[in-house]
Amino acid sequence: MKNIINIAVVGLGQVGIYLLNELNTKKKDIELKTGKKINIVAVSAKDINKKRQFKVDKKIFFKNPLEILNKKKVDILFEAIGLADGISKKVVETALRKTIHVITPNKALISKHGNYLAKIAELNNVNLEFEAFCCRRNTHIKNYQRRACYK
Repeated sequence: MKNIINIAVVGLGQVGIYLLNELNTKKKDIELKTGKKINIVAVSAKDINKKRQFKVDKKIFFKNPLEILNKKKVDILFEAIGLADGISKKVVETALRKTIHVITPNKALISKHGNYLAKIAELNNVNLEFEAFCCRRNTHIKNYQRRACYK
């Protein structure tokens, strides 16, 4: 079992940047609880210069998220772009085909392509995880695993 988990975060809007900050500030807690070190190897967004609430390491920044999957060793991809089609679908589909686990809060993507992406995940023996808030966080949709939801 690996002791280091390489993570990429794609989409640095409100969800993505908050997740990135949480991962960076809680690295030691995660390691203590899991016995695994997390290593943020790549982040991606449209604009590196956009003013964000938290700092982004420019050394691991990629404008094109598909480059991450070709240039970096990634174990888990967090996709937080938020589109149902286009680059969101392409990034998730490519990651799953490259045997990279994917976690997304993207309700639009899962509702439109969930069955298709779940089949790709199943064929490649990786997880496609989904967790999101709806209706301004009144309803919480919890960890829909591909095997439970899409068979």
